[in-house]
Amino acid sequence: MKKTLLLFVLLFTAFFSRADQLQALSQKQAEKAVAYLKKEPIVILWCSCCDNEIAMKVTVNEVFYKKDSDGKYYSVILKGRDESGKEVEEYLDLAYVFVKKGQKAKSLGKVLKFECDPCTQPFNWSR
Repeated sequence: MKKTLLLFVLLFTAFFSRADQLQALSQKQAEKAVAYLKKEPIVILWCSCCDNEIAMKVTVNEVFYKKDSDGKYYSVILKGRDESGKEVEEYLDLAYVFVKKGQKAKSLGKVLKFECDPCTQPFNWSR
């Protein structure tokens, strides 16, 4: 019974640790991400680790960071429009923000050389 419970706890922890890899950032990381994203006209938001998650192309209108309520970490916020014209405002996890590099979409976390696992290899941008 103890082994089963331990296995469940480990699996539960592994699942949720993948969901928020690069959402709580240092100020330096947040500044670097915002500077990069301000040069990107379009990004793809896609939690490739999440079940039934659909990739969403977003035209970037505004991007900024702010201090979290605990005062220790920073979050990057993106405002824009999806392909259907609907307004989008997202607190970003940089592991699951994909930017165009050549003909491929690559995780912004990887591009910025932050430690993360985007759960997918670079893919064709036309997605």
